[in-house]
Amino acid sequence: MHTRLRWLDCVCRSVPCSLACAAALLLASCGAPSPEGTGGGAAQPSSASAASRPPETPTEPAANGAPDAGSSPRHGAIVLGEHFTTRVVNDPQQGGLPVGVVAIPESWTFDAQVTWNYANYSNPVSASSRAQNPKNAEAVIGYPAAQFFDLRPRYPGIFQFGQNVGGYIYAAPQSPVVTLAGFVQQIRGRQPGFQFVGSKDLPDLPEAMRVPPATNQRGIGIKVSYDLEGSPVEEEFYAVHYVLEIPYDGPQGRTYQINWGLLSIHSFRAPRGMLDERRAVFAAVAKSFRPNPAWQQRLAAINAYLQEQFNRQIQAGYDQIAAAARLSQQISANNDAMIAAIDRQLAASSASGAPRGSGRSSVEKFDDYIRGVETVDDPYYGTSQQSADYQYHWTDGYGGYRNTNDPSYRPGQTESGDWTLMPATR
Repeated sequence: MHTRLRWLDCVCRSVPCSLACAAALLLASCGAPSPEGTGGGAAQPSSASAASRPPETPTEPAANGAPDAGSSPRHGAIVLGEHFTTRVVNDPQQGGLPVGVVAIPESWTFDAQVTWNYANYSNPVSASSRAQNPKNAEAVIGYPAAQFFDLRPRYPGIFQFGQNVGGYIYAAPQSPVVTLAGFVQQIRGRQPGFQFVGSKDLPDLPEAMRVPPATNQRGIGIKVSYDLEGSPVEEEFYAVHYVLEIPYDGPQGRTYQINWGLLSIHSFRAPRGMLDERRAVFAAVAKSFRPNPAWQQRLAAINAYLQEQFNRQIQAGYDQIAAAARLSQQISANNDAMIAAIDRQLAASSASGAPRGSGRSSVEKFDDYIRGVETVDDPYYGTSQQSADYQYHWTDGYGGYRNTNDPSYRPGQTESGDWTLMPATR
């Protein structure tokens, strides 16, 4: 398990620090802060509604595989001969609100599941995804986080090992490689010819995937091989292992809850011998995700609501297990009422935090992105939406437009009229 191999040496070089793999593949980092520049805007009801629509045209990732606001929505990036197109990941339990968008090769299939369990007050949503080449075994797969907790000191009879408490499993902490190896063994160990090839520490992985920094976190990678439908394949698994000690001071002195587990679990799979040469395609998929700030804000609101309701049960004198059970029963009986309360809260937040003047929220910018447009300051209309195919947008002030990717182009040099360059609306 500790073989030093070259197969992972290039992982952190091929995955730059702008990578948002955790969110990109819905790798159970749903509660993590959004990357800089994509979050923090107040949710606008009209924008959220628009963002729930499918994109009118696919959006091109930039040449390195990451989506770019100025890239072409029609032609798409080409990585190792693969033309990329954009897919929208929707959340059916939240009215079809998009979680985000991801770019994958246009010939590949894509599926994602976003599932809510409100009884898991500490971890209410899980997500997974699969982008797969229908012609062979190539795939980029995202898995739900594996999250656990332990207590120090332990009190016999309170919890049983393996018990789910609020979305966390009671278990003693394990080392990063043992934890990820156990995960891989569980989901792939029954495949014919299964064997571990090697493992490696990846210290730059947490930063690369924008996992909030913490003292006890480590990136880890494991490579395995097995037979899939009679053909040999190899698969690389990646994850960020974390350990967080939370102290409590009470009548019995100081105790600790230890939260630990794996975040950002994902894998690259290919026919044996092809993974290294196809890594650029897999990394481009992983780098392409853009989260929807409206969905992130909704997640934060639901998390806060569930925690508040759980704390009320605790304060009423119920122990943790009974409080979780009562919370589950109440939410099951009043699910519509809970969602309505969240809707009202977000609407109020939107009304009080809406941008003033020409300012635009991150939700509105996300809506532009999935529709392949850029909103610009327009002296004719105030603002207008131009194709994101182009980086530079000119107007004559009377409804005439010229769009180009040539920074030296000036329409006034060849056409009559007073042409003005329209900047992107902030």
